[in-house]
Amino acid sequence: MEFKLLGTVGIVTESGRLTLGPPKRCSLLAALLLLPNRPVPVSALGKALWEGEPPVRARSVVQGHVSHLRGLIEGSGGIGHGVELVTHTGAYELRTPADRVDSVRFKELVRQARSRPDAEAVQLLHRALALWQGPALTGTTAGPLLLDAARALEEERVGAVERLADAYGTLGQYERAAAELDAEIAAYPLRESLVAALILALHRSGRRAQAVERFHYTRRLLADELGVCPGPRLTHAFEEVLRDGPPAPRHTRPSPARPQSPDASSCPAAGPSSPGASPSPGASPSPGELPSSSGPETPAEPVTPARLPSPAEPPTCAPPAPRTGAFGGRGSLPRSPGGFTGRAAQLARLDALTAEDAPVCLVTGPAGVGKTALAVHWAHHNAGRFPDGLLFADLAGFGAHGPADGEAVLHGFLRRLGVAPEDIPDSAEAAGALYRELTADRRVLVVLDDAGSSAHVRPLLPGGADCVTLVTSRDRLGGLIVSEAARPVPVGILDDGESAALLVSVLGSRRVAAEPAAARRLAGLCGGLPLALRVVAARLAYQPDTSLDGMAAQLLDDDRRLALLSVDDRGPRAALGASLRHVAPQDRRMLYALASHPGGRIDVHAAAALAGTTEDAALGALDTLAGAHLVVEERDGHWSLHDMIRLYVRTTAPRSEDAVAGPGAQGALRRLVDLLLRTCLAATEAAEPSSQVCCALPPETWLPFTRPEFTSRPQALHWYAEQRELLARTVAAARAGGLHAQAWRLGILQWPLMILRPRDEWCPLLADALDSAQRDPHAAGGDGESRVRALLGWLLIEQDRLPEALRHLEAAPAMAVDPVSEATARINLGMAYARAGEVRRAQAACLRGLALAVRCGHLPSQRLALQHLARMALDSGRPEQALARVRQALTLTRAEEEVAGWVWLRLQCGQALWQLGRTAEALAELEESAGRAEAHGLHESAGHALELLSRITGAQEYAERRAALAARVEEGVPRA
Repeated sequence: MEFKLLGTVGIVTESGRLTLGPPKRCSLLAALLLLPNRPVPVSALGKALWEGEPPVRARSVVQGHVSHLRGLIEGSGGIGHGVELVTHTGAYELRTPADRVDSVRFKELVRQARSRPDAEAVQLLHRALALWQGPALTGTTAGPLLLDAARALEEERVGAVERLADAYGTLGQYERAAAELDAEIAAYPLRESLVAALILALHRSGRRAQAVERFHYTRRLLADELGVCPGPRLTHAFEEVLRDGPPAPRHTRPSPARPQSPDASSCPAAGPSSPGASPSPGASPSPGELPSSSGPETPAEPVTPARLPSPAEPPTCAPPAPRTGAFGGRGSLPRSPGGFTGRAAQLARLDALTAEDAPVCLVTGPAGVGKTALAVHWAHHNAGRFPDGLLFADLAGFGAHGPADGEAVLHGFLRRLGVAPEDIPDSAEAAGALYRELTADRRVLVVLDDAGSSAHVRPLLPGGADCVTLVTSRDRLGGLIVSEAARPVPVGILDDGESAALLVSVLGSRRVAAEPAAARRLAGLCGGLPLALRVVAARLAYQPDTSLDGMAAQLLDDDRRLALLSVDDRGPRAALGASLRHVAPQDRRMLYALASHPGGRIDVHAAAALAGTTEDAALGALDTLAGAHLVVEERDGHWSLHDMIRLYVRTTAPRSEDAVAGPGAQGALRRLVDLLLRTCLAATEAAEPSSQVCCALPPETWLPFTRPEFTSRPQALHWYAEQRELLARTVAAARAGGLHAQAWRLGILQWPLMILRPRDEWCPLLADALDSAQRDPHAAGGDGESRVRALLGWLLIEQDRLPEALRHLEAAPAMAVDPVSEATARINLGMAYARAGEVRRAQAACLRGLALAVRCGHLPSQRLALQHLARMALDSGRPEQALARVRQALTLTRAEEEVAGWVWLRLQCGQALWQLGRTAEALAELEESAGRAEAHGLHESAGHALELLSRITGAQEYAERRAALAARVEEGVPRA
């Protein structure tokens, strides 16, 4: 058994990682592991579990999580491994051998490395850093105790990286030192100690130009972000680079003669540090410049500046400008995107991937998400890593006029490489071979923007082992992953913070800071798409008197939003239109159909219903759309539609012939509603097999090609819980579409979950269902309306809203046509009278409901009436009569099929026996009730049973079980 803190918090055993549960439980485990073998006060644990002041019930919640963790550890053989969770007065202690905690092992390895020779230190530090599997304490809450601990652990990790780089440097392995530091600086670009060490490592490994470039980049970053100059350590490192001049040249492979452009010999070369240095025939090339092929490379003369900058004064020398004599430097790229923000994870991934041999990196994502900006930004900031130059091409794979001619792009690359037009081979194969030969011994960056297919990209891949290729595309380009081992770098939407930063880059911090809530609304209305946000920012920049809130109000109009988010030919509408042009008609029809989904996650059954097709056809279309980034494929077999794509489709599909050329979007909502109606009936049959169907389906209900199947009660109830939001949204959509006969049925068919969670917010849904029943001519004033009122009235009773409950329940019996409907309404009316203290009327209503249920032989209604009559007898001090009613009801109840009713009857039986003084029998009944309720997630029934057991026995065990139950309820653990 091992404990993980350096990454996602967890417990790992021989059989794998244990499932801990909610974040608060992970936080509790982390807090105990940060101080292993020491008692941790409950007050300190509260600071770990809650961001602010812990709630009044904090101790009970902590107690419940401790109980669960203890059971998990003991059940996984923790005692045998020397692991034990111990309770102290006001504190808890996790006893474990220290080496079972990864953070303890990490610290011990780092400590050993301090006193060992550098070669051994490198091995120890690699072992220590290998323990990290992600940011420390991932999966925990943001309580102050854990935030501070995570920062401290991260500081120790960065310190270990610095020590590793230092050891590599001492061993003369400067390239490896630079690689370690470069990867770290992606996350900490303003940490001067890291940058200083990187500058020296780059210089000593023969990459002096990159060292100078890195210093100037960091100097500008410090000035822009913090308003400060480089500190002494960073300044001294730069002075050393300037003072020492270039190191001795490294041994390199001899390179073949390279074609030279006609004007290459006449192009002046600026020195790496001084723009005004005199050109030298043998000078080392600047970033982006080809070495001269006219003779052997010789190191450039050291450049001594007129005056070294002091620590208090940032250097004024400009970063080295790449020569274009051989072929393009940064001038080959589009302008670096202004106001570029965020994307730290993607930039770090590109840094890491491009440190490998000849990587092909696929920057992919939906239209407007900023793929090109990311690739160009990275290329500008890493140009110094590619001394042999940069190549850029817009492949226009999704352009309005078709993709760029690949052969023409290849010829352009060859000319940039110095090949005269007359020397370029005629055949594409020979031209490609020459291109790969010319790049074989060079370190070149190739950026291929907006690729439409893998075949478009392959001929443009360079041949060198030291070359890097960035490809941007709206498609996944899986073929490149298969054939070229390309590495994907997916780009998603911006979060609120990144969106606000983009607005600040255009509008300034003062204007955005004045309306932070409006800035968040704008980000949401733009769907986090950088393209849309830039258009909004541009409009606001031209309209200084328009507030951010005013612009957000304009964007709320769905009919105008896409127009407002477009400027000239730029904006989401143009970008998404280009994406859709590359999608086959059948897949486009699937996308139009998906736009009719009420929102949220979409499973394959819903997708097939919306499109009116089979499961296999739906899966094929979804896979194509996900590959084109038009839908988002989630990990658990669901898909989702970005709000901007949904809006685009809804506003353009009616004008598209594809919308009516097949199933398309027409009737899609009706098919989804019918699918959910049939699925609810199947789920009800699995969850409550002895119940009568509460409503018949409307005539001509569509029969779907595929729907979920249920083999057990828990599976059916889990589906209800998981689909609750979709069901509510679909009821609203059906009402808006005039499908009232379907809407009220879809509302009440969720009753199996409602009776288990009566205090949830069901009433608004059923109020809408009642309105639809009253609009349905076949249900209004009849059995359908009676069913809705009976269910709504019962829920209002459970929420202590008696006047409203009585208004519905007193009207429901007279409307009922079916005797079971009338029996249900009268029994629920009896409950309302009992809750109001009108015992005689309550008994009369329940007895009449019981008589109706007996007459039609409906056992569930008989049991329900007897259960409520027993409750009334208990409340009236007549335990003998209550016990008789309960035992009669139990003879009508099948324990395996009617778990909730059976549990409640056993609880009432135990209560009656206790009132009769038969304590031992009462305890047995209550134990059985509590155990079965806990096993089936019946939290309310379990809580009542455990409360009675605790009151009767005074045993701490029941209090702990009740506290653990309360913790699960608070954390939102799904209930059956």
